[in-house]
Amino acid sequence: MADVERTPIKQRMQMAGVIAGAAFTFNSLFWIASHFYFADKPLEVSSIDNVRFAFFIMSAMVAVMAYGAALAPRFNGHLIAAVMGIAALVGGIAALGKGMPPVMGATMLLVGIITIPLVYLSLQRSRSAWSFLIAIVAVFGAVTFFGSPKVAHILGIGLWYAMVIPGLQVVCVIALSMLRAEYRE
Repeated sequence: MADVERTPIKQRMQMAGVIAGAAFTFNSLFWIASHFYFADKPLEVSSIDNVRFAFFIMSAMVAVMAYGAALAPRFNGHLIAAVMGIAALVGGIAALGKGMPPVMGATMLLVGIITIPLVYLSLQRSRSAWSFLIAIVAVFGAVTFFGSPKVAHILGIGLWYAMVIPGLQVVCVIALSMLRAEYRE
């Protein structure tokens, strides 16, 4: 990690303030919106606190990773991409083993198999690997964003917990995009 640039303390504090302010604002707006959503659903009022907590967890995880990505975009962007690749590989094997649609399992296997070498090559400053890695993470992020209800159902978790995955993929794309000056040839 010798190539990690240190960010001045003043700039780190400003970034932390902006990210914390955005997370607070989004949570406040969600708190109000969830009140109106659950107002006409008396049987579901008990779950409002669970939904709000899940949204808080999702926004806090994305905010923490966004702050980390702003401080060390090279390390955190590649770390998130590598974890995504390993998770896709494991998920693909599990999907094929559980009898899920073979297209889903094969796609996840392929994404995992491609992503891991791309992370390695991107760390070696390969511009083509870096750009293809951004494209894969962005596309997979869009797929998991729109597929979050299905992921939540399959895993038996709340929707906002499933939304952590595309949230972190957005952070990964932004962190990797911040490195564009390092990949100019």
